[in-house]
Amino acid sequence: MEELFSSVLVQKFLLNIYTHSRVKKNTHLQTYQDEYLTIIFMNSKKLFLFVSVLISSLNSFAADSSVGYQLYGFVRNDFYINSRQNVEALDGLFNIFPKPVSLNAVGKDINAVPNAEMLSVATRLGFDFRGTPILGAKSTAKIEFDFAGISSSYYLIRIRQAFLKLNWDKTELLVGQTWHPLFGSVLPTIPSLNTGSPFQPFNRSPQLRVKRMLTNELSLIGSVNYQMQYMSQGPLGASPSYLKSALLPDIFLGLESKSKHWISGVGFDTKTLKINDASLTSGSAVAYTQYVDNKLQIKAKAIYGQNLSDHLMIGGYGISNQSTTNEIVYTNFNTLSSWLNIVYGTKVQAGIFMGISQNLGTNKTLNIDAAKKITAYGYGFYADSQQLMDRLFRVAPHITYNLSNFKLGFEYELTSANYGRIQRKGRIENSSTVTNHRATATISYIF
Repeated sequence: MEELFSSVLVQKFLLNIYTHSRVKKNTHLQTYQDEYLTIIFMNSKKLFLFVSVLISSLNSFAADSSVGYQLYGFVRNDFYINSRQNVEALDGLFNIFPKPVSLNAVGKDINAVPNAEMLSVATRLGFDFRGTPILGAKSTAKIEFDFAGISSSYYLIRIRQAFLKLNWDKTELLVGQTWHPLFGSVLPTIPSLNTGSPFQPFNRSPQLRVKRMLTNELSLIGSVNYQMQYMSQGPLGASPSYLKSALLPDIFLGLESKSKHWISGVGFDTKTLKINDASLTSGSAVAYTQYVDNKLQIKAKAIYGQNLSDHLMIGGYGISNQSTTNEIVYTNFNTLSSWLNIVYGTKVQAGIFMGISQNLGTNKTLNIDAAKKITAYGYGFYADSQQLMDRLFRVAPHITYNLSNFKLGFEYELTSANYGRIQRKGRIENSSTVTNHRATATISYIF
């Protein structure tokens, strides 16, 4: 009741500001400001109502001694500076790789322009719920969101994870949105929000996942996954429609071993897209390991993949000319990516991340149209200039200072990309290299 009363007071305060602004409006500019304040007021009202209802519901939920919840999250601020333009997300906070040389009419590279920004949109809030047993299984659930928005609409609440989980003695069932199994249990320990992307798969998907313990340390993992926020590329741009139209989900199967200091695993993933009237099936394999003991962390992962643009990785697919019926046939780009991460320390941690991705070309010959151009879709290909990324590597040392509820991190990131004109076998010629130097500082209050 107190929360609802407080929200009403704040709404009245906003309404007073809004009413006061109306008294003074007599120009076109003031009318625009009035409309803007109206939007702020309405959104604030909705937000306060949402928070009030949520807190009241949680208090009622926690009144039952057999169930409960835990609030967690952090307030995070990031500052970054780049030496050139990059393929990125979240207004540059999520850095992926440097853009190629693009010359204007006077021969100047328009991508060789530095930029800097400070943002707080990575701030995160989550709830872990525990409930009464269901069908003899322990029941839990999670809701997690941040303020990073979707696409170019930043600073809006965005769902990250939302799932329920049932745990029996040796079997776990998860239904909902969470990290794709290719993201996995092993990921780099670095300050950067990109978590090693595009060398590390990065994808949260709606899914149904089953984990079965074969021994005390070895488990079998199987899942069917769909696309929502992280989508495949194609003629319509990034869209979940290609997977939806194929009817079949993305399918993953893996084995994982966990002991006191080690986690190791392998996995296989396949998905089928329907692009216009043609179908394309892609396959990927992953292997990973990590060793953690006291102050030392050593982690590594390798992925041989096809068409992993939905994981923010380089590569995709293109149109092949190998059709005897004049129908469009697509062929995958094959890519090999790997990374190594070494970290030492606890209160003060120093570490380094190293990653490399290599384009291995296509299995079928790509088609060249009447304009002498190749059509392809995915990260690292530029249709207008016909430039394709062939190789990418990164070296990123970092240092962080950690307390129980505070973290301060600094990272320098050198990322170099090798571009050239695409050829019919999916490789390049006349290559050139561009490099981005990036410095990042991040500070977080953790609760």
